[in-house]
Amino acid sequence: MLSFLLITLVAAAPAEPPALELDALLAEVATRAPQLQAQRAAVEVARARIGIEGAWEDPTVEVMAESIPLRGGEDAPMPMLTWSFTQPLNIFGRRRLAKEAARAQLQAEQARTRRVGWDVRTQALEVFLELWMNQEMRALLDRQIATLERMKAAAKARYVAGLMMGHHDFLRAQAELAAMQAEKASLDSEREAMAAMLNALRGHPLDEPVGEVALPGRAPLPDMESLLARSEERPELEAMRWMRAEMESRRTLAQRMYLPMPMVSSFYEQRFSGMPDSVGGIIGFTVPLWWFDRQRNEVRMADAMVQRAQRDLEAMEVMTRTDLRMAWSRARAADLTLQALEETALPRMRETVAASESAYVSGSADFLSLLEATMARQRLEADRLRAVVRREAARYELERLLGASAAPEEKR
Repeated sequence: MLSFLLITLVAAAPAEPPALELDALLAEVATRAPQLQAQRAAVEVARARIGIEGAWEDPTVEVMAESIPLRGGEDAPMPMLTWSFTQPLNIFGRRRLAKEAARAQLQAEQARTRRVGWDVRTQALEVFLELWMNQEMRALLDRQIATLERMKAAAKARYVAGLMMGHHDFLRAQAELAAMQAEKASLDSEREAMAAMLNALRGHPLDEPVGEVALPGRAPLPDMESLLARSEERPELEAMRWMRAEMESRRTLAQRMYLPMPMVSSFYEQRFSGMPDSVGGIIGFTVPLWWFDRQRNEVRMADAMVQRAQRDLEAMEVMTRTDLRMAWSRARAADLTLQALEETALPRMRETVAASESAYVSGSADFLSLLEATMARQRLEADRLRAVVRREAARYELERLLGASAAPEEKR
């Protein structure tokens, strides 16, 4: 019976969520993020616009009744119905230019989609790194709590042995333990908020449990020259180049509006007096008489918009190279900090804490020296976690700026 209850309890226990891996997370965000769904809808709007731009104007159908007599008589006019059909002709390349401008707008929206995709992945990465740091800080606090528990036990043993200072050491250890437990509870609360944000980016229910974070191995930093050589890949630059192409098409279209708009008409005259019916046709065109009031100003505005698009593009090219240098410098600085902490500072501090703990247990060192060394180790461990987060965030910022992977290409 007891074994049956144990099996039932184990089966009823909620399963632990799987570990959260970065590659799988980013792939999911790139598919289900709400921001991307909204931007994809904007792309579809731009795609539909292509069919609207340059569309043929609707024809005009008219029916006109003529010569309807108000009174009879031999000299009464002969009634007649005239059926006419008129179609404006959107020629001289105006239709093609309007569609070219719409296609350029679609390409710009697709480039913005690439930007939004990298932005939401970067946001997910930042939350992922915060979750990882939260997880590692909790593990660090657990280790510190274990150390303080040993210190408290040693202090109690000293007090039992008759050393009055052991009582003060015991109380100080209890105070530090309470502070660490409070900090750990705060980390648990922060983790809930970060998990909700990550679920929102993944398109999952906000309260869905998130597993432990598995940080991938550190990828090497690309060299600065290779990044600058690829600066033209930035999505903003691609979008601006297509915006310039759109403005150029619209400028040419405005210039074509100087030309007349031809129209063709055909008509059918239906007579009611026994005379034969007749047909005819008309070719007409608009006269751009008031060109100075409309067309010239439209061309001037289109010229200004082309110039603006070109200036925006040139400014973004400069800012892209600057942003890449700054992100690379931040990644490099964090990399050097991380190297110094992991290779020199932390190993020596861990040795110092171990030696201080042994000395305190043996009675050759005081409690404050051990506590100071323990807290110094905690600060260095926290500095290492922050350096990891800064390095990975800055390295991924390089990819966000490029809108592509920044991993060095393998030589064949």
